Amino acid sequence: MPTSYPIYKDSVRNWFLQNVPLDTTILDIGAGCGTYSDLIRGYGYKMDAVEIWEPYITKYDLKNKYGWVYEENILKMPFNILDAYDFFILGDVLEHLSVENAKWLMLFLKQNKKQYLVAVPYVMEQGEHEGNVYETHLQPDLTPENMLERYPDLELLYGNNFYGYYTNKKQKHEKAYVLYADDSYYDLVDACCRSIRNFSDYPIYVYMLNSSQKVKVDNTYTKRWDCDVIHLKKRNDYIDREDKQIYKLLIERPKIVRDALKYADVVAYVDTDSIASPYVDSIFDYFNVESDYPYFTKGIYDFLIINGRGGASSYDDLSDTLEAPLCELFKSDQSKRKYTGYRQTGYFVAGQNSIDFLDIWGHRCQHPMILKDNARYAPYNEESVLQTLLYDFKAYRGLPLVYVNGLRKGLEFKGHEYFMGEWFKVPAQKDNLLFYHGEKDIDKINEFIEYLKL
Repeated sequence: MPTSYPIYKDSVRNWFLQNVPLDTTILDIGAGCGTYSDLIRGYGYKMDAVEIWEPYITKYDLKNKYGWVYEENILKMPFNILDAYDFFILGDVLEHLSVENAKWLMLFLKQNKKQYLVAVPYVMEQGEHEGNVYETHLQPDLTPENMLERYPDLELLYGNNFYGYYTNKKQKHEKAYVLYADDSYYDLVDACCRSIRNFSDYPIYVYMLNSSQKVKVDNTYTKRWDCDVIHLKKRNDYIDREDKQIYKLLIERPKIVRDALKYADVVAYVDTDSIASPYVDSIFDYFNVESDYPYFTKGIYDFLIINGRGGASSYDDLSDTLEAPLCELFKSDQSKRKYTGYRQTGYFVAGQNSIDFLDIWGHRCQHPMILKDNARYAPYNEESVLQTLLYDFKAYRGLPLVYVNGLRKGLEFKGHEYFMGEWFKVPAQKDNLLFYHGEKDIDKINEFIEYLKL
């Protein structure tokens, strides 16, 4: 039949909106009456279709429902056409194919790293319909059990005894990078990904805040991340940390990294305005995967000062530090600071055992007292909150200083860290320098990326 079971359609539409970016190119295989165009195209998705039976194209006005309609057998379509699409819908399709042909199609999608949605009826005999021999079910014996046996790369989304929806089984990477940005930083996050790809083969996950823009760098996965953050109208070299919108933007960090750990065993978070050095992948070598807390980069300064507040003359009197009000709020023992040091959040590595840490970090950032007065309690936003967790978790290990601020060439490495100016500290060893941070001029960034390649 050219129609489909109506069950789960609302759930499928919501799944699409949450998991498939609007700029994804979609091919609806076996479009029939255009069920999936009716379901989601109105939200802005770009959809083409394949329909083997020409009378359906006319009867159901498919050329007005899709951008392009191929009157073709999906098994005979050229690879170059299929490869142009990111996402494939196989709604009530597999049961019309032999097991051999269905497995071939699923293998093609897997090998070419395509995403897909599969819908099938269970245990359903069917012959030709209105003269359409292609309506015959060649797999009338499908059940929830043998679906997963025959097609082990599928993962059940929704189903009952009569019908099931499936998608790609999530395959975890061993290691991955994770970044996030809003539209105002798109060119910077794109440049950062390009710089990482020059020296690393590890996958990159980019979370775009309230945006469906897609980073088109090899082995990079862009995810839309909806949140209560207003897009920045412009970017500045200076971040106004007292701005509540900036605070909201920055506290998405622990939640995003926690989400990225669904896709990789270990992830390295990287600030968007960064350029990777040839040693970038060594960031993972510092990390102990058994750790129950992430490893954060060593801070440039031991004590920070902002608007005349903060600092400390020694570790013996920490009452005036920026973190003192937070430590009082969360009953954190700041005396542990002499062992943790000050850690920054621009670069860190997290594993599966540190998920609880990330959850607590995100939860503390949402404390009502901090939301009301983030300038007092969290002057350096999520980074200030982090320090309290370092004390509570006795997080004495971390990354060395792995970055410099600016695009300075010809740095001298002396075997120890040293200052070349305010907020400019040089790592001890050349291979400790993993990132150049803070430049916002895209022309200068692109020039420096080419310089590092040489």
